[in-house]
Amino acid sequence: MSAQDIADRAGLSVTLVRRLLRTPAPSLTARDIARTTADAVLGIPLPTRRTPTAPGLTDAVEASRLLADLARAGWPATTLAQRLNVSSRTVAEVRDQRRRLHLDLALRIRRLHRHLIGLDPAGCGIHPADIARTRAAAARRTAGP
Repeated sequence: MSAQDIADRAGLSVTLVRRLLRTPAPSLTARDIARTTADAVLGIPLPTRRTPTAPGLTDAVEASRLLADLARAGWPATTLAQRLNVSSRTVAEVRDQRRRLHLDLALRIRRLHRHLIGLDPAGCGIHPADIARTRAAAARRTAGP
């Protein structure tokens, strides 16, 4: 969980939660924490592992690589966006520039990649011209400036 998720669930300020998460230097003793603050933080139920609706942010490097793989295979961003239930702009941002994304979206991208990477886009109703255009754009992005 991120500091913001903890703060939202505990009803505390995010600054206070970030201070609590910082570990003190080895030469310093741990700070005292108010009992109400400790109870608020410790009373938060932890999300179960592998819950697709788990809160928090994660690094977008893997999701970006998976979306680029699908683009090289010929899957257009619009099709991926429909299957992920996001906008095509979100797919393009995650693939090209976004540094962090919601954990839920990262997990959905991973599942979608696993499902689509072995399939032929033409066999799934994608027009051959769209496949060719997507592959050409992916090749240009890979080549870089």
